[in-house]
Amino acid sequence: MSKTDLKQDDLNTDKVVIKKYANRRLYDTAQSKYIVLQDVIDFINNGVDFKIEDAKSGEDITRTILNQIIFEQETQPSDFLFPLEFQKQLIRMYGETYVGLLPDFLTQSLSMFAQERNKMTQAWQDVMAQGTETFFKQSEALAKQNLELFQNSLSMFGAAAMPPKPDDQNKEEPKDKTDLENMQAQLDALQAQIRDMSE
Repeated sequence: MSKTDLKQDDLNTDKVVIKKYANRRLYDTAQSKYIVLQDVIDFINNGVDFKIEDAKSGEDITRTILNQIIFEQETQPSDFLFPLEFQKQLIRMYGETYVGLLPDFLTQSLSMFAQERNKMTQAWQDVMAQGTETFFKQSEALAKQNLELFQNSLSMFGAAAMPPKPDDQNKEEPKDKTDLENMQAQLDALQAQIRDMSE
């Protein structure tokens, strides 16, 4: 079993004990192997209950190691979680009268945030699972409607700009030809009258 797949249900003990040695190496006593800080993060993400002890003194140093993980995460170039003002206010809280109330408040606030995040994720997944077919049907109907609108626009505005068909030109040609012949006849008659007057 890989270290990232380990969950609390897979363990025989209630709490995994991790020993930290002087060389900064961490030893997982449940799996009998050395681990790194990323494995501790995986334990947290997988809900594994654990504690980290100093191998020599037996002191519980879980908070120290977790603070180290948080510090390393917060020093990443673009992976900041704590706003600067929050850090300043947190430092100001040390030594104040009501500082004892802050840990419970922060824990409850983060728990509520995690619950709401899970609800939003589940709601989004439900919408995507149930609404995919409906989404495609609506998209298809909208595309069809847009195509019909486009075709209607062409029929309304395009007909006026279209040149007459060859058949229409052929139909109008005899009328134009007759008018031209009439005008020519009138010119010929006028010229004949002018000639008669000049003689």
